[in-house]
Amino acid sequence: MKKKCLTATAKKGVFIQNAIRKDIFNVISNSNSNLPFCWFRISTPIQPYLIAQGARYVADSNEGIKILHTGLKPTNVNTIYSGDMYNGTTKVRSLLLFCADPSENKYTVYLFEGYFPRILTKVLNEILAL
Repeated sequence: MKKKCLTATAKKGVFIQNAIRKDIFNVISNSNSNLPFCWFRISTPIQPYLIAQGARYVADSNEGIKILHTGLKPTNVNTIYSGDMYNGTTKVRSLLLFCADPSENKYTVYLFEGYFPRILTKVLNEILAL
């Protein structure tokens, strides 16, 4: 039986740091992003529930309505943080992975719609193999 490749079905976007506002990351136009947001802001968590869940950062995006708001928790890979995206209509939670590239001030973001595993080892291994 052939293994299912999770990263092939994930929505993906590459975001680069805004030149003026260092806490904002904008999608790179040639990254063929199919994510539901085209920018996000990174900040430190102030909400007690995010801090209690172990979030090191918060990623949010607001375009008239709040599209993205998630705590980013460290994984066992130093440059990858996990979060989630909740669809209120379908009541489904989806995994978000933010892969930092500090040398180029950019993030590659993966959205695994309808998939939220308890253990991230399989997904992290696939991303590291890319």
